Amino acid sequence: MFNPAGKINAKDEQIKHFYNKRFELYIDRGCLMWGYRLVIPQGLSVKVLSQLHISHIGIVKMKSMACSYVWWPNIDADLEAICKQYETCAAEAQAPPHASPQSWPYHTQPWSMVHVDFLGPLFGRTYLVVIDASSKWLEVFKMHKTNATAVIKVLRATFARFGLPVEIVSDQGPPFKSNEFQTFLNNNGIRQSFSPAYHPSSNGAAENAVKLCKRALKKANRESVDIDAAMQTFY
Repeated sequence: MFNPAGKINAKDEQIKHFYNKRFELYIDRGCLMWGYRLVIPQGLSVKVLSQLHISHIGIVKMKSMACSYVWWPNIDADLEAICKQYETCAAEAQAPPHASPQSWPYHTQPWSMVHVDFLGPLFGRTYLVVIDASSKWLEVFKMHKTNATAVIKVLRATFARFGLPVEIVSDQGPPFKSNEFQTFLNNNGIRQSFSPAYHPSSNGAAENAVKLCKRALKKANRESVDIDAAMQTFY
């Protein structure tokens, strides 16, 4: 197809997609590239689609990930088709929100405000979800215990990697209202805020992150995909 000595039929349906990009395609270490995206051979596109779909991140995020790393003719149509093909995507589709959640003050500095919440128990597991309000960076930890000591241990390791936040937002669950947890925050100069007990969804960032994780877990369980692998890849 790309032999300089050969002739190319630009009207051929299988060739025209490549012909239109002929000045943008190049070879890098034996791989055909279009920009920073790897051009996937037709015979391998199904495997790539399977890897993109296994994390159940939805059509928009799946397209975004694909557009960052891979390309082949009609990739957008293939991505949409695979999302419609899997019944689990429709089964776990999120219902439209009943009302707009209340916003917290916007923080422009990454990791200045973090939201935390528990997910589970689900399939015998409980997770702690931590999300940065600014960048939306998500961290998910499998918890063997959910007391203040266990939460502090996870947060201490997380803060060692990303730095101390200015503020942490949570519900009013026992671990977060305990003297041990409040002492940990005070010793590190972290302000604590609670979502109202009667309106837990006001902790919107954490609530949305928990919903995303929960859908990924349910889909992984339904399709017999390793749950730990699903949690590592979906976000």
